[in-house]
Amino acid sequence: MSLKDALTKINDAITDLSSLHVQTFTGKVDFTANGSYDDIKTAVNNAVADQSISLVAESLYKFDGDSYNFLTNAEGGIPASAMELHKAAVEGGIKTRQGLAELVKGVFE
Repeated sequence: MSLKDALTKINDAITDLSSLHVQTFTGKVDFTANGSYDDIKTAVNNAVADQSISLVAESLYKFDGDSYNFLTNAEGGIPASAMELHKAAVEGGIKTRQGLAELVKGVFE
């Protein structure tokens, strides 16, 4: 790997570390079991546009400490399974960013 490629990867990692954005939806999304990440993302975006799914929780955490959180106030609230999934996704995102930060830090040590 060239130095330029390495620096590009470090820059991409640092950019990705700058925020964590988690959205949790409930509803029905149709896609094939073998679909790629992009296929699933497209199916979710289409379901949002068609209003066949509903955003029930959203969290955004920025590097500087700014954040916002959204929870639906729809009747019945958030299904417990969706809330657990959302919490796990936030925790997983934080751990992933911590690991990436350690990787970037290791490059400079």
